[in-house]
Amino acid sequence: MKKLLILAAALTPLAANAMNPLVTDDTGTQDTGNWQLELSSEWTSLVNARQQQWNSTLTYGVLPNLDIAVQAPYQRNRPDGASWTNGFGDPQLQAKWRFLEGENWSLGLKPFVTLPTASHDRGLGNGRVTSGANLLMQYDLDRWTFLGNLGYTWNDNRDGNRKSLWNASAAVLFNVTDKLRLALDIGNQTNADTSSTTRPAYALVGAIYSPTKDLDIDAGYKRGLNPVSIGHSVQAGVTIRW
Repeated sequence: MKKLLILAAALTPLAANAMNPLVTDDTGTQDTGNWQLELSSEWTSLVNARQQQWNSTLTYGVLPNLDIAVQAPYQRNRPDGASWTNGFGDPQLQAKWRFLEGENWSLGLKPFVTLPTASHDRGLGNGRVTSGANLLMQYDLDRWTFLGNLGYTWNDNRDGNRKSLWNASAAVLFNVTDKLRLALDIGNQTNADTSSTTRPAYALVGAIYSPTKDLDIDAGYKRGLNPVSIGHSVQAGVTIRW
């Protein structure tokens, strides 16, 4: 059962936390001395399992183009025919560096490391340190924003899953008004399950409502695009900046 729980978690997108509710991250940073708190929840139907996850991500702007962040997940997992297992997952340390930018475009790098503090025996954690990085690309055109990510994760584990994992994704956002944005996000990744070479893939639609410049409220729906992907998920969240 533990291996099934860990594989179920591995089927979720590998990219470090992006702007809710997206998987694909932008190159935006908080600027020096500013803070951001993201709270999100997701209810997911996986292959032979169900998962509920709540994420809290606290970000601090070290420089105008450099952020550091810590993400703390709490999750509930249930393989079909079994009872729920719940508890804190492995926390993740992140940084985001926007290293190159022009008038309408920018490039960034987002390294991350996940610490094995959660219970591996209960299927809540990986049991070993994992690390990786995502290359972030952004292009702005009038009311449109185009995003692209390419990432790698060293998925060290004791469960026989693949250790070398790649992920790629792209997203487009449209500003309907000054306060409402709509988004489409698609992507895929290396399958962590060594018994399959089919890459899990997803498509996501979402909306972000910003009643003020320091508050975002979001919702999204994600659907798997092949049999080895998630079935579907719904998510909601709030982002506060100060």
